[in-house]
Amino acid sequence: MKRRTSVLGLVGLIVAALGMTAGTLDQGKAKLGEKAPNFTLTDTNGQERSLSDYKGRIVVIEWINPECPDVRHCYQTKAMQGAYKKVKQLDKGVAWLAINSTQGTTAQANKMWISKYELKYPFLLDERGKVGRLYDARRTPHMFVIDKEGVIRYTGAIDDNRLLHKRPEEITNYVVNAVKQLVEGETVTPDSTKPYGCTIKYSR
Repeated sequence: MKRRTSVLGLVGLIVAALGMTAGTLDQGKAKLGEKAPNFTLTDTNGQERSLSDYKGRIVVIEWINPECPDVRHCYQTKAMQGAYKKVKQLDKGVAWLAINSTQGTTAQANKMWISKYELKYPFLLDERGKVGRLYDARRTPHMFVIDKEGVIRYTGAIDDNRLLHKRPEEITNYVVNAVKQLVEGETVTPDSTKPYGCTIKYSR
């Protein structure tokens, strides 16, 4: 019993050192085609939000950093706001969550971004990068689409405008297409693309 206790204690120390909960470790990393790991983060208004709060709904997750030029381009051209409006038209129950995993990000900095572009969805703060690493989020923006059963059905870029040179009518929005296919009961194709944008500046 003493040996078992010491082993459990060691596991607890490792978990604490990593800044994760035992539940997070038990779930494993996020994988396409598998259940999305649950998480709980605080939004810019101090409200805790968990992925499980949106059970039974399609969920879009957007990794964001207002300091990233690619993210700014998405908002200045209204590519991101337009995608949000389109998915809400496809299914009013769709939830859209933005997560900022940038080291040193603050609620105030994100609030200014929300106000500037009149955004209608919550920004969640992940300053320690725990959730970003759990989902292997690499770029801003990096998008995930989760179906009503909680399974990750798409991961990757917001659209195919990687070089930022296409006209609006020439752009294919992968997130809108993924939600549309889910609503219509179709297989999401493509289900993954390479995200473009700035690398996420995680804490060390």
